[in-house]
Parts: sequence; C-alpha cells; structure tokens
Amino acid sequence: MAVAPDLEPTVTLPWLVRLRWAILVGQLVVMPLANLVFGVAVSWWALGATSAVIALSNLVITRVPGRWPRTHVMGGVLILDVALMTVLFAAAGGAMNPFTVFYLVHITLSAVVLDAKWTIAIAVLSMAGFGLLFLAPAPPHVHTPGMDMSKPGMAHLQGMWVAFVLAAALSAFFVGRITRAMASQREQIATLRESAARNARLAALTTLAAGAAHELNNPLATIAVAAHEARLRAEQIAAAGPVADDLRLILDEVDRCQAILHQMAARAEHGDDAQPTTFGELARKIRSQLGEARADRVELAHDPDARVSLPTEQMAQSVVALVKNALDASAPTAHVVVTLAHDAEGVRVQIADRGPGIPADVLAKIGEPFFTTKEPGRGMGLGVFLARAFFESRGGHLAIESSAGLGTTVRAYVPTEPA
Repeated sequence: MAVAPDLEPTVTLPWLVRLRWAILVGQLVVMPLANLVFGVAVSWWALGATSAVIALSNLVITRVPGRWPRTHVMGGVLILDVALMTVLFAAAGGAMNPFTVFYLVHITLSAVVLDAKWTIAIAVLSMAGFGLLFLAPAPPHVHTPGMDMSKPGMAHLQGMWVAFVLAAALSAFFVGRITRAMASQREQIATLRESAARNARLAALTTLAAGAAHELNNPLATIAVAAHEARLRAEQIAAAGPVADDLRLILDEVDRCQAILHQMAARAEHGDDAQPTTFGELARKIRSQLGEARADRVELAHDPDARVSLPTEQMAQSVVALVKNALDASAPTAHVVVTLAHDAEGVRVQIADRGPGIPADVLAKIGEPFFTTKEPGRGMGLGVFLARAFFESRGGHLAIESSAGLGTTVRAYVPTEPA
C-alpha cells in the first residue's frame, strides 16, 4: 500500500505549531520568573526577538498555501527553531543553560517525521549551534555561576560538546532506523490484511461457486436438453422461425451460465499442487482455452523447452483470463503480446495490449470481485480477481500499468518449485 510522502508531516505540523505556542508561553513565563525569584540575568532583547519570530512564523505556517510541500515547511520550521534557540541560549547562560537539551527534541522529531537529509541537516545545525555557545563570549550582563574558564574547565566544556554530538548522532540514527522499521511493518501489516481479506473473499466465492455449480448443474442441463429438443421441433415448422431463434438464445445463455459457474468453481475443481511442465505445454493450454479465433490474435514469446514446476491448470486459466481482458480492450484486429520468462526463482508473465488504456480512478478498482468495465453480459469482473488471488496465494504478485492512449501492461510473477 502506497503512502503519500507528505502524510506524516501533514499530520504532525499542527502539533508542532501547538508545541511552539507552548514553548513561547513557557519562555515568556519562566525567564521573567527566574529573573525575579532567582536573580538570573535575562537578555530582554533576545527574549523579545525570538518570541516575536516564533509567534509570527506560527501565524505564517497556519496560512501556508496547500501547494507548498509540508515536508519542506516542517523542515524549515525546525531549522528556524534551532537557530532561534541558539540565539536565546547564547544570551541566557550559553552552554550552561539547562534548556539546551531541547536541541535533542528537534533532532528526534525530525528523525521521526522527516527523511534522512532533513535529519542530518538539523542534527549538524544543532551540533554547530551548541558548539557556538562554548565559543561565543557570554554578554557581561549575563550571570553564569560556576563557569570555569581555566584549562580543566575548558576540557570539561569540550567534553560536554562531544557528549552532545554523540547523543545527537545516536538519537538521529536509532530513532530514524526505528521509525523506518515501524513504517515498513505498518505497510507489511496493511498488505497482509489486504491479502487476508482478498483470500477470505476468494474462499467464500469458491465455496459459493462450488455449491452453486453442484446445485445448478442438473437444472441447467435439463433446460439445455428441453430447449434443444424444442428448437429442433421449431425449426421443422416454417412459421416458428422466431421461436427457434428465441430457443437458440436460451441455449446460448445456458452455455454462458455453465461457463461462468465453471470459472467461479475452477479454483475448487483443480488441485493446488505444482506439476512439472514446459512453456510449450503451457502455451498449448493457453491457446486451447482461448479458442482458435482469440488465439490467432495472441503473440506468445517463450522458450518452448523451458521446464518449470507449477499448478499448470490454474496458471493457464489465470493467463487466459488476463489475455481475454487485453483482447477485449484492443481493436478487433489488434494483437496482444504475451511473454513467458523464467529464472532461478520463478516464472514471469507479461501481457501487453495496444488498447486505449485505463483511467487512474478505474485502474485502482481493477481486481475487485465483480467489478468490470465491460458491457453487461460480457463479463463478471472475476478474471483479474481470480488471477491475482492465484499469483499471490503462491507467493507471487500481479501489477497493472496503464497509460491513456498507450495501452495496458500486466506483469505477474509466481515462484516455482524445482522441476
């Protein structure tokens, strides 16, 4: 399941705005309180400037046009915050300010929400900002008790910076790795759920089809025999020509019903065991199931002597269903190219037509059971669904690519067992 790259920043950005408002209120309360109660010197110009920039940028963020990438907006906000923190810390105690730990908050947030490039940029900027706090002399009005500028004291400060660099790097690395692993697990869980739901629908459809085929086979056979006898009698009566045509239509529809039931129950009728075969035998099965008229419009590219091991009947039925869709989407005289290839791991199938292509909104629904773009009476919307179920149940996959005016290409892969 594809996830929009800006999804997490879009969800997280409003929370970041709220966090920045909370930080703004906090620094406007804490710093004057520290000045009044504990006598800590405060650089009022730095407090006012940084507070004004935070408030103004928050107002701008809430009105950012939707066309701006949210990833860039959030990355830019985090970089701005790192710069503002550096200015504020430099004017309020420098490296001895206990709130320098907020550098790590921004690094961690970028590792969770943004990609590696943004995380590295914010981490490097934080390391540089924290380092500048040691180099820049504290303003004379800022009291920093305990600041030892002797050689041992400088060594201690350098150790603090090295420890911060290591903490920042490890935080960015491990949080980023954990976040990517969790995102991958979420995608895998979503894929497994979708596959399980599809398999459940397939199992229900197979059970229903097998029961329906068993229950309806005899009535349909009886209808077919009666209609056939009646048609023969009607054809012997000159005035009963329209009746004979209606009976012929009934026979055609009975045949269609039987074919549909056979298609729905095909998965239950044929075993799931792999059997040794060759591409030549598989190609003959495909052409036989397509029928002579359709088979003449199919170009099969394969190595007839290549030996593989797979469920031949289900493989042929799946390919035939996909080829029939390609033929129906193409012009009456157009050909469809089917390529069969194999490697050490499995068989790859490619079916390419020269039809008008599939719109994006329709392409997203292709493969859902009983969804079809064909005219009523020409399809049930089960071909792609059953084919995809076969490939995925064997550990493979099926993908459909289509462009307007350029046709449609179906690519499928199924692992094979040793032949």
